[in-house]
Amino acid sequence: MIGEFRKTGDILFLSHLVDASSGNMSAKTKDGVWITKTGRSLYGLKGKDIVKIGLERDIRWNAASSEVDIHINIYKNIECAKAVVHAHCPYAAALSLKQNRIKPIDYEGALFLKEVDVIDIPYNNWQIAQEEIPLYFKDNPKKNIVIAKGHGAFAYSETLFGAAQIISALENSAKIITLVKLNG
Repeated sequence: MIGEFRKTGDILFLSHLVDASSGNMSAKTKDGVWITKTGRSLYGLKGKDIVKIGLERDIRWNAASSEVDIHINIYKNIECAKAVVHAHCPYAAALSLKQNRIKPIDYEGALFLKEVDVIDIPYNNWQIAQEEIPLYFKDNPKKNIVIAKGHGAFAYSETLFGAAQIISALENSAKIITLVKLNG
C-alpha cells in the first residue's frame, strides 16, 4: 500500500500537480480507508505520513487530511470508488476561474475526459465541499473527476495511480488550451 502512495505522490509532485504540502489522497480497503495526514508533502511519502481510519468519525480522523470528509463521503456514495486523489493543478484551476467546464481540445483529453465540470464552492464556505463534491459524483455517475473553482481537481478511480492519471490528463489538456489561447 505505501508503495502505491509513494509512487503516486511522487508523480503528482514531480508533475507540479501539487506543491510541497498541498493535495491529498486515500485508498479504500476492506477494513477501512488509508489517507494522507494533514499538512504532509505527497513527495517521498513514508508509512508515518498515512493514517488508517474508519468510515465513521473517530479520534484517528484528527490526523487525517483536512479533506477527509470529502474522501469518506465519496466512498459512502460511490461504490466503485476505491481511491481518491485531490490535486491543485495550476492550469486547470486557472481555467476554472473563467469557465463552467473544461472541454479538452487535444486528442487524448477529448478521447478520455470529454469535458470536466467546474463546481463553485466559495472559499469562505468551504465546509460545504464535503457534501457538494460527493453529491456531484453521485448525480453524475459517468464522471469521475471535477474541479472546485479556483482550487483544484478531485478524482476517483480503482487505484491511486488511476485517479492521478485522470488529473494529469486534465492538467495536460488545460496547458494545451492555455497555450492555444496565448498564441491566438
